[in-house]
Amino acid sequence: MSAAPRKTATKPTANRRDYDRRKKRGPMRKTGRPLWRQPLLLGIAVLLLGCGGGGGWWAWREGWLVEVQSRIDAVSRSVVGAITPFKLADVTVEGRDYVERSAILAALNVKPGDSLLGVDLQASRQRLEAIDWVAGATVERRLPDTLYVVLRERRAVALWQNGTEYTLIDRNGRTVKASRMPPGAESLLLLGGPGAPEHVGELLLLLAYEPAVARQLRAAVWVGQRRWNLVLSNGVEIWLPEEDAVAALQQLAKLDGQHKLLSREFGVVDLRLPDKLYLRKRGPGADTLQGPV
Repeated sequence: MSAAPRKTATKPTANRRDYDRRKKRGPMRKTGRPLWRQPLLLGIAVLLLGCGGGGGWWAWREGWLVEVQSRIDAVSRSVVGAITPFKLADVTVEGRDYVERSAILAALNVKPGDSLLGVDLQASRQRLEAIDWVAGATVERRLPDTLYVVLRERRAVALWQNGTEYTLIDRNGRTVKASRMPPGAESLLLLGGPGAPEHVGELLLLLAYEPAVARQLRAAVWVGQRRWNLVLSNGVEIWLPEEDAVAALQQLAKLDGQHKLLSREFGVVDLRLPDKLYLRKRGPGADTLQGPV
């Protein structure tokens, strides 16, 4: 008997394994959208094709590009309007007495319909404070449509006469210009003499020592860039010295309390010399009296 043939085990070939492996893989997924499903790329492709050769000439002639541009602009405007719900409709200003509204709007640099959220509050405040009459300002958004401004204007303490011109002065000696003279400007202290605004702070400090004199003061003249002449409401002039003006004014107040000098017939009280008091009677050719202080 012949031996039965032996079965030999055969190993699967490499090609078989590769085939099985590929077979077990899941289906391939497509990534992204086809070109014809992407509007932006499709639009660019159409535009390039249309601009080439006679197609570009045809598009220009038929106004197709103009129509496309107008549609894009319309869509852009609608998108901007949709994402800007807070549009400026009103500007409310508090604390304004002398500053013109037009100057405020120019400083804010806004107009109706602007985005309220797009207003630079810090820059707006700085531009407002650059106006001569404005000492300080705050700018706030009041949703949905209002810009709220609070002004702190400078307050005049004196009116400076320089020739035929009049300028308002605050307590720091800063000359300020307003669109109109403030109500009650005729009751302000009238200053005269070159350089008077720069020394108004010293004058106010001087008057603080003698409020009784300050209440009667109508005008003050800065003389020779070195001293003050005071003019009271009854016309009496007080010539203060260049130095120790406070001591001279206090001595005058003491004498006035004893002898009523400022309410008598004297037109000038000269205190320029430290140890002497000169009194000049009212009227032309009046005699001058003197006495120790």
